[in-house]
This record gives sequence, structure tokens and C-alpha cells, in this order.
Amino acid sequence: MFLREKRPHVGIVVEYNPFHNGHIYQIEQIKKMFPNCKITVAMSYKYSQRGEIIIAPWRVRKKYAKKYGVDKFVKLHTDISAQAAHIFASEAVLKLAKKGINYLVFGSETNDVNLFLKIANLIKNNLDQYNLLIKKYLKQKGNSFPRATNLALSELSGSNITMPNDILGLEYVKTIVNHNLDIIPISILRTIDFHSEETNNQFASASKIRSMLVSGEDISPFTPIPREKMTSKNISDTYKKFQKIVINTQKEKLAKMKMISEGVENLFKKNIHLETYEEFVEACVSKRYTRSRIKRAYLFVLLKKYK
Repeated sequence: MFLREKRPHVGIVVEYNPFHNGHIYQIEQIKKMFPNCKITVAMSYKYSQRGEIIIAPWRVRKKYAKKYGVDKFVKLHTDISAQAAHIFASEAVLKLAKKGINYLVFGSETNDVNLFLKIANLIKNNLDQYNLLIKKYLKQKGNSFPRATNLALSELSGSNITMPNDILGLEYVKTIVNHNLDIIPISILRTIDFHSEETNNQFASASKIRSMLVSGEDISPFTPIPREKMTSKNISDTYKKFQKIVINTQKEKLAKMKMISEGVENLFKKNIHLETYEEFVEACVSKRYTRSRIKRAYLFVLLKKYK
């Protein structure tokens, strides 16, 4: 009697905001590596990691991803999907681990998994030193948390991980290492930069496609999802509602909401008189508070999510 070889089970962490040709390319590459594999994606539900409304509904993204080869979907709700990279990545990988994946595939600008494994093990084995370095850099005026962690990482390992997909990739690998997960990480070289405003043959970044959608340009060469399937909702349209919440909520109660800490409630109260979402976010951004941090905090206040 012969034991049947286990079918490879590949996991991917995604937003698909929107699902585009770069994602199709990634799925095709996975199918080449593992012809008989099962693919499970952990996909953000309504809101992105930047605290914005995802431009295609869940069911639409699911339909097109399934058409191009994804088998199963795990929903990442706002408490995970709209978090900083280290929380978003860790929670998503742990959800995929529960589904039994044995490979995790992700896009990467440097495409060097061995470097990520080396750094992840270095941090794990020198965690106290790493945390002390983060605290040291946070105490220095003007350093945001992402900047402090990057400086700490650079001092500890001698490596600079600054590109968006590399940052997420390292966090995925750190989760695998820290939890001793029986998962092999595999990177695929990015076809185009994460926030690139350029297009490359049939490829455009999700960020570029979103801006093309707003300006009324033809997106059909870059995504299989028709324009009419996209949502016209924009996070900036919620600003009046957000203003009411901040104005009518006492500062002490505001401080009890998720993502509100280190005086962000004072910052929000100070700038709430500004007329537009863009003006408000711009006024709140500083060396200490990144744009993404402010936008995520905005979202959690808008949704009235308490700690």
C-alpha cells in the first residue's frame, strides 16, 4: 500500500485592492512551482492597511481571484486588516497556519528569503536588545514607531529593510520563526513597485490603478475587474460623520478607542475644525505620527471601535 503524497498547500496574505494582473502573475508563478497545489488567501474584508475603503467588494475580489486559481479564502476583519505591518502580518499568517498551509508566498522587492530568515532568527535570539534599541530610538525626538524599528533593525543586523513588501515579508517570516511554524516562506520578485505611478506593459500597481479609477482612465489593461464592479465610496466622504464623533466625544472617552494613544486624541481635537479629510490628515501627520498611523486611527474612531 502506497501513501499518497500530501498536496502542497500555499498561503498568501492579500488585500487585492483591487485584484490585478500582478496578482494573476503571482498565482501563475505559484502554480508553476506547485502544479497540484491548493491556494488559500487571507484577504482583507472592507478596509485596507492604510485605513481606506477597499475599492472592490469582498465577493467581487473573491470571484475573480477564484477564477484565476485561488481555492479558499480567510476573511481579515478591520481589527487585523487596518493594523500596522507587524500586527497585520502576524495575525494573517497565524490564521493561515490554522488552515494548514505548508508554504507562504509573498511579493518582495529584494526577493531574499534567506536574509529575512537570518534577520528573524537574529531578532528572536536578541529580543531584549532589539526592544531596548526600539525604545532608545523612540525616545529620540521625531521618530515614529516604524522609523524606530527600522533604525533598531539596522543597528542590530546591519540590514536596511525599507520597501513596503519587504517590510511585510520580514514580518511574515518573523511570525513563522517566532511561533516555530511548519511553514516554508517563498518570495516572488515584485513585477512593479508597490506605490509606483508607472505602468509596465500589462502591469500597474494597485495604488496606480486606484488613482486611474479616480481620474477616469481606462483600467482594463491592468485588472480583470470591470470598472462598474468597483465601489465609488471613498474614506474622505466620511469626514462629516467623523467630525461629529470627535466633537461630541469627550477627550477621555476618545482615548479609550483603538489606535488612540500617545496623545492622538489631543491632536484630533485640535484639528477637527479643518474642512476636509485631506486637510485633517495632513495637519495631524508629523515625524512622530505617520500618515498611515493617522489614517488607521481615523478609521477606528469612525467605526467607534473601543479597546
